[in-house]
Amino acid sequence: MSDATGERDRAASAGRWFSAHGLVLRVVAFLTIALMPIGLIAIYQTAEFQRETLRRSELSLLALTAQAGAPVEQTIERAFGVAEALGVVIDELDDPASCSSYLDRYIEGRRLYAMIGLVDPDGTMRCSSLDRPLDMRETGIWEQMSVTPSPIVTLSQRPEVADEPVINVASPIEEGGRFMGYVQLAIPQRRIAAPSGLIAAERRPIQLVTYNELGEQLTVQNPDRPLDTLLPEDFDLSSRTGLRGTATAAVSPEGERLVYAMTPLVTGAVFALGIWPAAEGFASPLLPSLFPILMWAASLLVAYYAIHRLVIRHVSRLGRSMRRFGANRQLPSQASTGDMSRELREIEGEFVQMAGNILQDEARLEDQLRERGILLKEVHHRVKNNLQLISSIMSMQMRRTPDATTREILSRLQDRVLGLATIHRTLYESEDVGRVNAARLLREIVAQQGAASGAGPELATRLDLEDLELLPDQAVPLSLLTSEALANALSNAAPDETGEPWVAVSLRREAEGMVRLEIANSAAPETAREAGGTRSQGLGTNLIQAFAAQLGGPSETSHELGVYRLSTRFRVREMQYDPQDY
Repeated sequence: MSDATGERDRAASAGRWFSAHGLVLRVVAFLTIALMPIGLIAIYQTAEFQRETLRRSELSLLALTAQAGAPVEQTIERAFGVAEALGVVIDELDDPASCSSYLDRYIEGRRLYAMIGLVDPDGTMRCSSLDRPLDMRETGIWEQMSVTPSPIVTLSQRPEVADEPVINVASPIEEGGRFMGYVQLAIPQRRIAAPSGLIAAERRPIQLVTYNELGEQLTVQNPDRPLDTLLPEDFDLSSRTGLRGTATAAVSPEGERLVYAMTPLVTGAVFALGIWPAAEGFASPLLPSLFPILMWAASLLVAYYAIHRLVIRHVSRLGRSMRRFGANRQLPSQASTGDMSRELREIEGEFVQMAGNILQDEARLEDQLRERGILLKEVHHRVKNNLQLISSIMSMQMRRTPDATTREILSRLQDRVLGLATIHRTLYESEDVGRVNAARLLREIVAQQGAASGAGPELATRLDLEDLELLPDQAVPLSLLTSEALANALSNAAPDETGEPWVAVSLRREAEGMVRLEIANSAAPETAREAGGTRSQGLGTNLIQAFAAQLGGPSETSHELGVYRLSTRFRVREMQYDPQDY
């Protein structure tokens, strides 16, 4: 039982601390406000650090991409240099045969190019290492050169040039601002597409692609990883031809997070795209933001631990001690722990001292109350004895009085005295001298009146009494009113339609704290209007009206269908405590 009570206390204590008005949530709110500037600075610094880290990672990947594409860059740059040099020399060779022979010897000496040729302004290649003219007007190079003469790099495969894909490098020849044709070199793709042996395998990208300004792929370093499995759907090579290198992170069609680093190799002509696995520098931007949140959570955790260690658990224990003291007057069984703060120890000491004073005051008040109860019971006992003594004296006087009217008056007065004695006897026998059970009191009065009136067994007594606690101030007039009315009812009870006389006493609660008392008796139609005989305004009637007024309600009488009924309604009074009583 104590374990269950402890669990309930702990649960209630946790609910109080974590409620909207609890200490924990308020501390969390104030700490959040206090840590907010530091948190904002941390977020800003973390964001700056992340941007710097991202930029460094981007530059690193761009450098590695440029390093991986260096063989392609060097080959194409060398080809552009050769084209520019040949453009000056070939122009001096007017004989196509001599020109072709010169270019053929040049290729044999270099062993890098599949074909070198000079294309005239009309689109015909008359001078070439192939020793035969070629019509170039249907090629993409001619279409671009005829519109805007500029260095061009493209990929093609023509059987008359080579049996394998070649990279065409074309450089325009201009004289005095006039387009004089262009020099075209064909480099076999296989010679520059293989990975460079100068780069360690762990530093190579997943895929390295070189492409021209139109987005046409020139070389693919890793044929085992097709681009359609690596490039996102919205990734367009033709839009990645800027003059500055960029690196972006995205998710591939296969769900792999990759980094795409683009860097120019030959300005305006050739670009490299390196595809790398996503490193820590390219992680989600939300992850660095978790650091301030974790710092805030750690601060709150430390603050909560400190508050719980230094305040909450001690206050909770003190609160449980107060509740136990309020429930069963139990003082704390253990002393304060050593880590309790001085202020809380002082509060606990004040509480223990206050609780001790309350226990002493309650013990003193209980002793006084017990003494008061004993004295009151002794008073009621002595009053009851005195009233019984008065009743005995009146009995002696009635036996010596020859006049019947006097004896009747003394008898009625004796009944009233015995009624008072019954009240004091009930108060004496009651456990609480400040409360009287009205039902028990009325039963004794009915029994006493029945014995005093000498009613025979043929008179039926009907009782309908509800247990009701009354103060002595109301119990006394209630018993006297009942005694007076019951004496009249017993003396005037007549046989009803069945031929049997009866009296009835009823005490019932009603709504709104009201109580109804009814005394009824069977009466013949010719019975007088007042149950006290022919005296309509006698002493009994005056006493009944006076007692009803003391109760707080008027008395009402009725005589209908052979039943005479007297009733009154009153409100039960509550005990009014006076501090002077203690």
